[in-house]
Amino acid sequence: MQQMWSQAVVMGMLTLCSAEDIKKKRVRLNPILFFGILGIFFHMLWRMRSIEDLLLGMSVGVALLVISMLTGGRIGAGDAVLLIVTGIYLGLEKNLELFFCGLLLCSMWALGLLILRKKSRKDSIPFVPFLLAAYMGMLVCAL
Repeated sequence: MQQMWSQAVVMGMLTLCSAEDIKKKRVRLNPILFFGILGIFFHMLWRMRSIEDLLLGMSVGVALLVISMLTGGRIGAGDAVLLIVTGIYLGLEKNLELFFCGLLLCSMWALGLLILRKKSRKDSIPFVPFLLAAYMGMLVCAL
């Protein structure tokens, strides 16, 4: 039951943020922070994972946030905050899986756009939809 709630919340958060990322090319922090607070509430209620796994899961997004700051925002801070929150729900191993699968899907899409000359190297593409696709793939593979 608790896993189903957790999966539904992550799916909802990624869907909401994907739509916004595609439409506005940015992700608002307020909804993400709401889902983060909800995740902490779930954790306190159900003890979904150990504190160490929760903090290590969040560290994936923290590392991305540091990289975002070092690169002057070339990597979106909203994407990093989103990965901090998914770390609350997924823990280290699954959050890394989510990030790297999303990165792989995004890279393949970007390569296709470059080959077809639809985008240049300097253009940006939304990343959250690829996180959503990766999470959906993770759920299907877990069946």
